[in-house]
Amino acid sequence: MVRNALLTLSLIFLFCASAFAQFYPTQHRPPNQHWQQLKTHHFKFIYAQENEKQAFELAQMLESQYPSVQDIVGGELENFPIILNNYNDRSNGFVTPYNFRSEIELPPIKGKSLNPRTGNWLANVGPHELVHALQFNNLGTYNFPRVVSLFSPDLARMFHAAIPMGMLEGIAVYHETEHITDYGGRGNYPVFTNQFDAAFNSNQRWSMGQLMQTSSYTRPFGRHYIGGYEFTDWLHSKFGDNITRNALDFYMDFPFLGYGVALRHTTGLWPGQLYHQFEEHHKSQQEEKKPEPRFLELGVPYKGAEIRRPKWLSDSKLIFYGSFYNARSGFYTYDLASKKMHRLITSNSVRDFQYDLSGDRSQLVYSYYEADLIYDNMAKAELVQYSFDTHQQKQLTKRGRLYAPVFYGDKLWALKSQPARSKLVTLGNSNYDDEREVFSAPNHEIKAVAVHPEHNQLAIVSNKNGEQALWITERNNISEPLKDAPDVTFEKGSVFDPEWHPADDKILFSSDFSGTMQLYEYDLSDQELLQVTNSKFNAFEGSYSPEGNRIAFVRQDENERLPTIMERSKFANQPVVQNRWKDRNTRHSAVTDIISDSVAQASNKWDPGSYSSGMGWLKPRTILPFADEVSNQNDYEIGISLHSVNTLSTKAYSADVSYFKQRGWYDIIYQNKTFWPGVKLRAFNEPSYRSASNVGLLGRQERSLALSIPLQVNLNRNIYNTTLFVEPEVRRSQLRFFDTNFSNSISDFANISAGNIYTQFNYRLQQNIRDPQPNTGLILFSEIEHYLSGDNITFGFSNNEITFSSPNTTALRTGIYGFVAPLKRWNQSLRLGLRGITQSGLIFDNQSIVSDGFSNFVFPNSPNLLSFDTRYTIPLTYVDDGGLLLPFYLSNIYLVAFSNTVTDPTFSDWHDQSRTVFGMGIRANFQLSNLRFNIGLGFGYEPTRKQSQFFIGNF
Repeated sequence: MVRNALLTLSLIFLFCASAFAQFYPTQHRPPNQHWQQLKTHHFKFIYAQENEKQAFELAQMLESQYPSVQDIVGGELENFPIILNNYNDRSNGFVTPYNFRSEIELPPIKGKSLNPRTGNWLANVGPHELVHALQFNNLGTYNFPRVVSLFSPDLARMFHAAIPMGMLEGIAVYHETEHITDYGGRGNYPVFTNQFDAAFNSNQRWSMGQLMQTSSYTRPFGRHYIGGYEFTDWLHSKFGDNITRNALDFYMDFPFLGYGVALRHTTGLWPGQLYHQFEEHHKSQQEEKKPEPRFLELGVPYKGAEIRRPKWLSDSKLIFYGSFYNARSGFYTYDLASKKMHRLITSNSVRDFQYDLSGDRSQLVYSYYEADLIYDNMAKAELVQYSFDTHQQKQLTKRGRLYAPVFYGDKLWALKSQPARSKLVTLGNSNYDDEREVFSAPNHEIKAVAVHPEHNQLAIVSNKNGEQALWITERNNISEPLKDAPDVTFEKGSVFDPEWHPADDKILFSSDFSGTMQLYEYDLSDQELLQVTNSKFNAFEGSYSPEGNRIAFVRQDENERLPTIMERSKFANQPVVQNRWKDRNTRHSAVTDIISDSVAQASNKWDPGSYSSGMGWLKPRTILPFADEVSNQNDYEIGISLHSVNTLSTKAYSADVSYFKQRGWYDIIYQNKTFWPGVKLRAFNEPSYRSASNVGLLGRQERSLALSIPLQVNLNRNIYNTTLFVEPEVRRSQLRFFDTNFSNSISDFANISAGNIYTQFNYRLQQNIRDPQPNTGLILFSEIEHYLSGDNITFGFSNNEITFSSPNTTALRTGIYGFVAPLKRWNQSLRLGLRGITQSGLIFDNQSIVSDGFSNFVFPNSPNLLSFDTRYTIPLTYVDDGGLLLPFYLSNIYLVAFSNTVTDPTFSDWHDQSRTVFGMGIRANFQLSNLRFNIGLGFGYEPTRKQSQFFIGNF
């Protein structure tokens, strides 16, 4: 059944998705959170009981940041929900405009994606998300979004979600750069900005559309953050600090003109003219880069390389983590003599990509994210050990939340996720299950630990109050040195990636203090710091060869990060004067910099308490008119649809109330996921038309109560995807029939009880970045429905009665898909499918397993069908470009060759009776604004009937 929104709201649905029965999604959350709440002037923080300190800290930050963010984007917030969870190590933060709220995972994000100078994780994520929250709630004054907000404030906010993502994220990154701390924000972070410079100075310079739109197939996948910031920063420097707010105000008054027209109104220039001036500005700002010292850049046979942390297995072999467009992610070895790569381990990695090799190079230990078996959006960082001798892996922890492991004698050291920080732990005994804390402090987030290969020394990189620096400590004396000033620190930069020399008292590390990430060598004996690389853009994650006469590192090259080798004789060896890195005053708390005195004083009156969603969430958040066509008979039921969800998204409902043929109808769905697996209830009273032999077309009323229990189990989500979904349902229905005008009933109610169960098992599905479909794995699915009991139905007419016996129907549909990829390197793959339907009554539509390539229905009245199909996909091009004025963005185009053979297996001559279509088509992935579409034009030919057709549909 297809829902058509009324004209006044049809365009709104373009921004939020096709209409569906339950407007608000729900999710499972782990039990025993003991949710608390903290209400401030503008916010309501919801958090687990043990995270009260982080809630207060973030509340103080956001209340302090509120005025400066409001100056940029406008908007107002009152009682805005911010959920803090500490159960997901795959850290992130977001704001959603429907079920308007923010959610932040408290464990710090791992890796180099954020500027350490901003402060701790909360200082990085909180103000950034505040920009989105205030912007989404800026609905203007007297305009169309304000009218929509009378029926659904959530849908009204979705107008902002139609602005290109690069603008949304660029504005937020601009704020974090200009208004949080000195030298903070990604705009002051060379790891971030030099990705733009590398592309700008190449033959792959990003267009306006590429600056603004998200990229699914071309690196870097955070390009819209980078490009959006660079363009927003230029707009503010060129047109003043009011440019963003003025453009947003105009856009909300005239949203259907698009954000490009809003920029034209505000600046007097069209987007193409703005881009030309932006481009000329950056051309003038580009500094002449010095020639780089000679190095050996290793050839990588795969496209779209993202190489991380190359280390030396021997003088002739490297190991590194790699991900690619056309190969699986994992750990690879690289033979320097043969220049061949070999994948050892297929796995995801924690995003700092830190791993370690044992002293004899026989063991490797790394950390990956393990998805929870049953709970949504929940993963834990776990340690895995790999043996080079046996090629076997062993997971060392379960719910360990450990990452960045290093070998230390017969023990392992690792970092453990904590709310907004980390702590250093050691794992003892042969099974590494004796966990003990080594160091933890509220103002320290340790990033990396390196163990001296011979001495009892540690090199520790930690972020202390926004100062990410290098400390040298003894194994048995860590706490005291970390209280003191660091050994190496920079005023305008941070330290990363410490690595000890194999024999000397030297440490190799990377830093961005010069404006470009470079490698440096610190000589502890001579107290000398030398710059090793002179990369045009970024060089980082270096390691020494076993003899210490070479280094391997990662180098930014246009949109890729590639492995590189440099001989010691080619080191730049440029001294760094001591006053730039030594004996600097330790920075005071960056958090203190952010929090205003007035907010700090007001926070003394904040009173936390327990949280409960109560009954208030039952008030509808969204009210929409709708019109549904009834049984494709060109008759429509008209009504309103009510939707709501609680703040934690664990309970939701939808309620459709309609009018048709002078009668009232309803359809109510309630879903509860406050416990696992949860429950789904549906009560409905719906009209339809049915045609019966000897009777003709009749009106039918069905009122039912259905109970289902949808449950999903995540067996594996580590590169390969293995999941099980099962949804059993029981349904009690009452049916009665009317004449076609629904004015007179011609039967009494008949009671029917039915059961249904749907099952789908996905086994080891895997899809590389540029694959149009999976390249390996199986999908098995089935659905069975059985009428358990029912009454006879008697139709009464003026001259006679007709009785239909109680239905005793069973229906089954099932199938299997398999994927293979003999040409995987070219992102090509083949899908083979076998599907079947058998039923004693027409419950399932048998044409659902028939290709759209046939020119007419195939055995439409057959209760038994068998369908075999093939689908081969060939990528043609990755356009990855679009515009801003016209927000159309074409991602990729690929060719599909397909076939489908359908037969009724109960025919004695089923082979001769079968029908086969062969076809080919072109499909494209594209975006209109931020909505994604996949549309194809196909051609099908049935040789036995010499029939063909062009069609738009699934193939």
